[in-house]
Amino acid sequence: MIGDGRRSKIDEIRMKYKREPDLPKSIYVEGSTDKSLIKWFLKQANIKNVTVFTIHTVDIDRQIILDLGLDDNHRSSVITLTTLIDTHIIGIIDSDFDFLKEPNYPHKDNLCKTDYSCMEMYCFNEKTLEKILLGYEEAKHPSSFSIFLTMISKILIEIFLIRFAKDNIEKSLSHLDLKKDLKVKSKTVLDFDRENYLSKYLKNNVLMIEEFNLFIDDVKTKLPIDVRKIINGYDFVYLMQVYLEIKHENSRNTFEKSLYSSLEFDTLKEEEMFKKLLSFFPNSNKG
Repeated sequence: MIGDGRRSKIDEIRMKYKREPDLPKSIYVEGSTDKSLIKWFLKQANIKNVTVFTIHTVDIDRQIILDLGLDDNHRSSVITLTTLIDTHIIGIIDSDFDFLKEPNYPHKDNLCKTDYSCMEMYCFNEKTLEKILLGYEEAKHPSSFSIFLTMISKILIEIFLIRFAKDNIEKSLSHLDLKKDLKVKSKTVLDFDRENYLSKYLKNNVLMIEEFNLFIDDVKTKLPIDVRKIINGYDFVYLMQVYLEIKHENSRNTFEKSLYSSLEFDTLKEEEMFKKLLSFFPNSNKG
């Protein structure tokens, strides 16, 4: 980002490092939450000679992104930047659907992808979620917590597969709010009316509903074992917010704010993406 608040051009970034090759590296991420997490992680690793930016601080010509065969979004912008500038720049992106289909974009050495579908999935484990839910009723029943995690996984995978079908069949569809099709049936049971949701999502288009279902049934035969690779982070956070909001007033914002704060450096540094990130800084404190 240029000092006056104007977004930097790719040529300006390239020229800056050409004039001053000893300048510290820059890391570009998709959004502000990712930025906060990566800055915290780098601080824990005692890495100081780096700046973390969100990709919206760079002005990238939309046509360049499209010419690479990418959709016009923040993730594609990070990919494009690391493709066009392969020194001094490090990009971090969500893996998204890459565990279900072969990526169709350039994957340079300076591009890091999450080990799971998205950054939020580093929080999707019993240890982290129990820590977050300590003040909620669910945390008083640790013996049933793994069952609860399995239950919400099944719901979130169904939603992820609908998203994947949309990405392959009809990209123009807008996201539909899940809330009306989520019901808390008891202390630990959350029910998702998939058929009703899909019907509304596809505006009762019977032929498209059939096409989506056939596509999803085929994909289900080759899903990765690790559910964190096939769950969307936004859906996970939203589902938990809705669940807790129904059971506990004023809990929705509390969950979102607590999510990343419950992560631990010693756990993250063992994940492959974070190992790769540390490899760019040989003098870091890797514990």
